[in-house]
Amino acid sequence: MSRTYRFRLLGLLALTAVAHVGAPQSSDLLVQTVPVGLKPLGIFYVDPYPYSDHGTALVANSGDDSLSVLRFNIDLTGAPPVRYPWAVTASAVHGIPSPYAVTNCGGWMVTSPSANSVSFVDIVGGKVVQTVRVGVQPYTAVGCVVSNNGDSSLSVIDERSHAVTKTIPNVPGARGPRGIACYAFTISRSMCFVAGTEADVVTLVDMEALKVVGTVPAIRRPTSLDLNEYRLRVASAADNTISETDIRTLQVTSITRNVPTPQDFQDAFGWYVAATGPGNSLFDIKNGKVITAVPGAAGLVVGYSYARPEYKIYPPSFLLVTSPDSNSVYFLQDRPAAPSEFSLVGAAHYGRVAPGALASVFASTKATQDFYASSLPLPKTLGGVTLRIGGSLDFDTSAGRWVYSPTGAVEAPLLYVGSKQINFQAPPGIATGTTLPAQLIRPDGSALVASSSFPASAPGLFFLLMNGQGQAAALNQDNTQNFTWNPARRGSVIQIFATGAGETTPALAAGEAAPTGGSPLVLTKVQPTVTIGGKNAKVQFSGMAPGFVGVWQINAEVPADVTPSIAVPLVVTAAGASSNTVTIAVQ
Repeated sequence: MSRTYRFRLLGLLALTAVAHVGAPQSSDLLVQTVPVGLKPLGIFYVDPYPYSDHGTALVANSGDDSLSVLRFNIDLTGAPPVRYPWAVTASAVHGIPSPYAVTNCGGWMVTSPSANSVSFVDIVGGKVVQTVRVGVQPYTAVGCVVSNNGDSSLSVIDERSHAVTKTIPNVPGARGPRGIACYAFTISRSMCFVAGTEADVVTLVDMEALKVVGTVPAIRRPTSLDLNEYRLRVASAADNTISETDIRTLQVTSITRNVPTPQDFQDAFGWYVAATGPGNSLFDIKNGKVITAVPGAAGLVVGYSYARPEYKIYPPSFLLVTSPDSNSVYFLQDRPAAPSEFSLVGAAHYGRVAPGALASVFASTKATQDFYASSLPLPKTLGGVTLRIGGSLDFDTSAGRWVYSPTGAVEAPLLYVGSKQINFQAPPGIATGTTLPAQLIRPDGSALVASSSFPASAPGLFFLLMNGQGQAAALNQDNTQNFTWNPARRGSVIQIFATGAGETTPALAAGEAAPTGGSPLVLTKVQPTVTIGGKNAKVQFSGMAPGFVGVWQINAEVPADVTPSIAVPLVVTAAGASSNTVTIAVQ
């Protein structure tokens, strides 16, 4: 290869420009485990009012007669960035017999099915202030309405005096933590639905007339209810379904199947999940997947937080799940998308980048002029700019941002740095098949972060134009540039120049050129295939171009049966990945 051609190729790499390509985003969950009392079951969450700095969750611990009070740090009274909610403090109220569910009835109220009572608690003072006898086995309640499973009745409690003012009979009781759902049809008329777990029925009760007015039958072992406008959803632990009923007609309108033993479920703020009971976990209903983060999910609730309206900040919702299997509450949040502040693309084909390949970054580098590498091996810093590949990227919930660590990262060799572009070599030996973070450090010390995955091979063919296609950067058998007026003969051998071959034998250090004299030859580990005009071309050599960094040279024989043309398509494939299509002239 002539020295003139080498500089022509390097100049082409320095000037190539492309559009941004987005980096992969992470959708993993942020999970915090918060120890509470023994055998936690029901849970109630109170969102903070605007300008407050915490939300509160109340957890009924059935195994040690206590109520855990968790306060969540949701300090959103300042300007962005949003800080994610996170549990910071906990206290407890003791002396509640085998608590099961928590609600608010003019004060915090906890059911005790073993004592046939409900307890009103002072969570600030940490004590029980009043115990009220209700029906037999009161498992669940909503507001001031208590479902008594043992005698199939509803107890109605006055929110001021906390006295039972009415008992409604013939209402089969609920066993699930969310077994009652109430709805105000008009200002003067409200209704409550009650899941009769053992009776296989959902009962409709007129709370003004204080009597049963209808049922939703044929639902086996209903556990929990969700009521939204005229839509009632019922979880059936026996049928592994969540059915939807129009409460105006009491007709089932749809059924979601294959939800394993739903004990409790929520559908709000993007979460639609079911707790599937002891020994199991959470089930993502929308996507039909098990969420394995929680061992033995029992009760759950969705939390939300508010922010100052002038900032229009609405942080992500979160899910609180009780786990009697681990005596904990699990705090789950969607991990925000990882930062994508620049893109990494192959220098030749603008696609993915393999180890050892030439590539480009497009970002504001804050470089005040153009800088070119002038020596080999290529420098790791050029014009005050450094590019790291690898390390780790973790989300800091307290700060509400992603934090990059350079531990384990490798600095990429640099060919060119301009104000908006960097040309570099992906370091040989970086991990393939997984997403790696990358950090761009600028001359003023500021940094940008992105993520990218690196395949084992990603062939990209160099071309003479700057649009990713057209005439290939290829040499004829006599080492002259292949072009329309200088075509290759059929049966001759051409030299094709590419990047993205992946690892080599022997391995080259980052920024190191293949030996100029070709001794030893640096061969690619993958063996490419070449098609010219749709015909298989015999590959005679696949290795790194002598004297170059990251340039892959493939010598291939032009098939004798190719139809001559000034623009015969040429494609290289390696490790299952195909290159961009370029053309050569053939006579």
